[in-house]
Amino acid sequence: MPIEAHEVSWSTAGRLIVDRVSLALQPGQTVGLLGPNGAGKSSLLRLLCGLRRASAGVITFDEVPLTRLKRRDLARRLALVEQSATTDADITVLDVVRLGRTPWRSLLAGWRGEDSAAVEQALARVAMSERRHQQWHTLSGGERQRVHIARALAQQPGELLLDEPTNHLDIQHQLDILALIRRLETTCVMALHDLNLAAMFCDQLVLMKAGRVVAAGEPASVLTPQRIHEVYGVAAVVERSPHHGCLQVHYLPRTDRPGPGPER
Repeated sequence: MPIEAHEVSWSTAGRLIVDRVSLALQPGQTVGLLGPNGAGKSSLLRLLCGLRRASAGVITFDEVPLTRLKRRDLARRLALVEQSATTDADITVLDVVRLGRTPWRSLLAGWRGEDSAAVEQALARVAMSERRHQQWHTLSGGERQRVHIARALAQQPGELLLDEPTNHLDIQHQLDILALIRRLETTCVMALHDLNLAAMFCDQLVLMKAGRVVAAGEPASVLTPQRIHEVYGVAAVVERSPHHGCLQVHYLPRTDRPGPGPER
C-alpha cells in the first residue's frame, strides 16, 4: 500500500508553505519533486517523514494516519537524506553508516550479526566498502552523499526520502548518485532542481509552485512547455533525446532582454 497525503497543508509564521497537497506514492517507484525555490518541496518531505506536523489534512501509511505511528516504527520504515548533513566529529565512514541501525536496536541489546549484515550490504550498494575506515572529513562531496545514502539504507527502509541529493555535486557525481538511487528497489522520493535529470531518472514527477501541486504523473505529462513557463517563468522546447530516449528540456533565452555585449 502507498504513502498518501490527503489535502495536506502546513503554515509557519502566518505563511502558508504547503497548500492542500494530495498525492500517493506507489511502492517501488522513483518520484521527483520539482519546483522553484520556495515551492514547498523540502517542507513536504519533512511532513511525509513526520519531522513537521500538518496544520490540515492527513498523511497515511498503509491507511494508518502518520500521527498514530510510533517514532521508532516510522524510523524502521522510512529514511530521510537531508541536503547538507555534515559533522566535525572525528568519525569514520563505518561510524556514520552504523548510525542507520539505531531504530532497530534497544538500549540493552548489543551489536548483532544482523546489524553488521545490514551495514555491510548498505556499504556495498553505494560502492564504499573499501572506504569503511576512512575519516569522514577526508571524503569528497560525492563520497559523503553516498555514505549518507548508505546510512539511510542501513535502516532497511521501505521508503527513502532525499532532499536535493545532487546539491553542490559536479555532473559526474550527480549522474552517479541518481543512477544509484534509480537502481534501488526501495520507493524513493527526492526533491530536485534539474528538470532534465528528473526526466532521466524518475518514474513519476510532482511539479509544485507556491506550495501547491501544479501537475503530477509521468515526465511526458508533467514537463510540457506550458507548465514549465507557468511554474518557472521561462520559455522551453521539450523533446525526446535521440541519445537516451528520455525527455530533454531546452531553455530559450528571453527576447526582451539585450544580448551580451561585444567581446573584449
